[in-house]
Parts: sequence; C-alpha cells; structure tokens
Amino acid sequence: MSPDKEREYSELISFVSIFATQAWKVDPVDPVHPANIAAHIAATSGKAQALIGARQAANDAIESLQTFTQQQLAALDASLHETGSITLAEMRRRYSKQYKAVLKRGSIRNATEFYLVKGILDSCTESLGQDEQTVLSSLLLGFEQSS
Repeated sequence: MSPDKEREYSELISFVSIFATQAWKVDPVDPVHPANIAAHIAATSGKAQALIGARQAANDAIESLQTFTQQQLAALDASLHETGSITLAEMRRRYSKQYKAVLKRGSIRNATEFYLVKGILDSCTESLGQDEQTVLSSLLLGFEQSS
C-alpha cells in the first residue's frame, strides 16, 4: 500500500479501536472487536482489504453518533485526543454521509446538520482547504439567516 493508505489505515484502526471499546463496549480481546477483525483480514487477505473494512467500520461508527448525548461525544472525543487518535470532527468530515449530503445539496436543513457543519468548521481548520472553509461558513450563515 502507498504511504498515504498506510497512514489512513493506522488512523482508522486507532479510531475504530477506541470507539468500539468505549462507545460500543466491546472488550479489546474479543475476537469481534474491529481491531482484531482488521488484524485477521490483514493477515489473511492483506492490508488493502483490511483498509476497506476499516473504512466501513469508521463510517458505521460515525453514523451511530446520532444517538449520542453531548456528554458522551465529549468524553469519546477527549479519549481520542488523549491517545493522539483522529478526532470525531475530523472523522465526520472525512466519512460522514450526512456531511457529504449537506455539501452536495449546498444547504443545511436542520439544527443537527448545522451543528455537524459548525463542529467540523470549528475543529478541522488544519485539514480543511480555504475553499471548503468558505463553503461551510456560507452554509452556516445561510441557515442562520433563514431560521
């Protein structure tokens, strides 16, 4: 795999491992823990296949965040930050179907989407390009003016 894909794989495995342990309460030694599944796939089918699975697991994790309270999100994000893992906001920016739908649509429909976009804009300034920052700011302003 390329160095970029190796980096992505490492970031995703770190994120999914912490998420599965803390949010889904899966014991890290359990064979169904996503990190153990990824290790098995990498050993039997290669890291490229494990990366595909890691992406899906990360997407599943991000999509499950809709049921979390603000306290649960804050605690999980703090754990991710403490371990040097990728943050929830960055994961949402990269993998959230809801975020991608907002960008494609070009508008924010509700408060949930507003806070998703706001969180990404506030927390991901290093990874967002200037164009994406401008688009997000415009979407937030448009929603605020229509509310």
